[in-house]
Amino acid sequence: MLPICDICAKTGVLCGACETKLDKGELTPLDVELSGILYNLGSGEIGFEKAIDTGDNVIIITQKEAVGKVIGKGGKNLKTLSKKLGKKVQVIGTGKLAELIDDFMAPTRIIGVNTVYKPDGSTIQKVRISKMEKDKLNIEVGTMQNLIHSLTGDNVEIMFE
Repeated sequence: MLPICDICAKTGVLCGACETKLDKGELTPLDVELSGILYNLGSGEIGFEKAIDTGDNVIIITQKEAVGKVIGKGGKNLKTLSKKLGKKVQVIGTGKLAELIDDFMAPTRIIGVNTVYKPDGSTIQKVRISKMEKDKLNIEVGTMQNLIHSLTGDNVEIMFE
């Protein structure tokens, strides 16, 4: 399922309902553009939930089962998306927090994720990564922490050991 209706994705012209979503900020121009591209690539069979532009990359959030469809056979769809958007594209499936963090960090290997309980009752997810893996991160640490928080509502702290 796409963030906009199939007719809007197919024609490239937003209907009143989709235009309202865009005006309210429920959709971004990137969501609209990506919906059109994916609709054409998959004849309406490929969907996603949200697209996030981090500056250098575009992150596509989709259901775990749909990741393969978005990527395409041999990465064909991913290459097309990257070319049309002019940025590196990363596809992440929604699921458990640990899986989401693991997908965000790829290809960086995570040592562990620990839940820290603070005196005020709040929690922080501490993601431990080897210092030697720091250069493999595709996205700046602060940006990644903010993205994970905005998607899950969990406070995340990335640390290197």
